[in-house]
Amino acid sequence: MIRHQPTCEAGRPVRGVSPGGVSLRRAVTLIEVMLVLAILTSLSALAYPSVAMMLEQLAMDEAVSPVRIHLAKTRIRALDAGVTWQFRFEPGGRRYVAVPYEFDEIEGDDQQKQSQLEMLPRVSGQLPEGFSFVAADLATSGTEALDEQAVAGLVDQRQVLEASWSPPLLFFSDGTSQSASFDIVNEQNQSRRLSIRSLTGSVTLRDPNGGSNR
Repeated sequence: MIRHQPTCEAGRPVRGVSPGGVSLRRAVTLIEVMLVLAILTSLSALAYPSVAMMLEQLAMDEAVSPVRIHLAKTRIRALDAGVTWQFRFEPGGRRYVAVPYEFDEIEGDDQQKQSQLEMLPRVSGQLPEGFSFVAADLATSGTEALDEQAVAGLVDQRQVLEASWSPPLLFFSDGTSQSASFDIVNEQNQSRRLSIRSLTGSVTLRDPNGGSNR
């Protein structure tokens, strides 16, 4: 049986076939794949810092958002109940609470006062792992203990009473508050500052390293 060999013209191999019989097109395709992979690797290396920064920003937003919401709700609770309310955080730690502050403002006899006290909604929470609270002004510097009556009814009451707390950030029943600021910091020392305005009781959020208010 006679095998047909690729014919040559003027001593040249047939197009697409190397002298060793390997397809040139196949070799070019491998080079193209390697080139594309090299380009994708380079683009990924360039994009990684931006992606990492975006993920850190999302994590910071998720940590700060509940605290900001509870600060705003603390003002509303003071307005609704007609009782001064307090927000406190654990300096260097993750815990925070929003509980009543001035019980003498509650009207009625002892039984009525006790009944109203039990109805006041106390709140406790904590930051995600890797985040902590830091005082940002004199109003939030130092530590104090919490009154047992203020945290009565909380599920984690014992742990709350054992912790050290910032001075109270007060919200009054007329809608005003005490001026105060504190930071939420992550393990990369990135931070967001929450500030309370005394006249309106509103809460602002900013980057203390130069970001704009929100």
